[in-house]
Amino acid sequence: LGTGDPDCRLRTRAVTVKDQQDWKIPPCISNWKNPKGYTIPLDKRLAADGRGLQDVQINDNFAKLSEALYVAEQKAREAVAVRSKVQKEMMMKEKEKKEMELRELARKARSERTGVAPAGGMSMPSERGGVNDGDMNVDHEMV
Repeated sequence: LGTGDPDCRLRTRAVTVKDQQDWKIPPCISNWKNPKGYTIPLDKRLAADGRGLQDVQINDNFAKLSEALYVAEQKAREAVAVRSKVQKEMMMKEKEKKEMELRELARKARSERTGVAPAGGMSMPSERGGVNDGDMNVDHEMV
């Protein structure tokens, strides 16, 4: 190292042919890489892979997983159906409520326009808890 040459550490002895042959790594047979472009027969690729030597085994847990997924999907579908049914019912109730309010407003407007007070024997729909179809016919006949 005292020679003053900065590259002296990198220099080693010359590589002989025997050393090259000892260190030569045979090219692997790969299904993914073939850098030198060799044509490798299919039977050699499969033999190198080793898959042909193994028996296919399906784990019992796979069937359990598949069944669990199926049951979970069915439950999820049922939950979605119930949720949509409840939502539709709530929408219908809300719609009926708004419709009742509009009917009441229309009845009041008609009575104010005609100047006739509601009959004493007839109670308000909100007091009775609802209006049936027969009452609606009476309202229309009053106008």
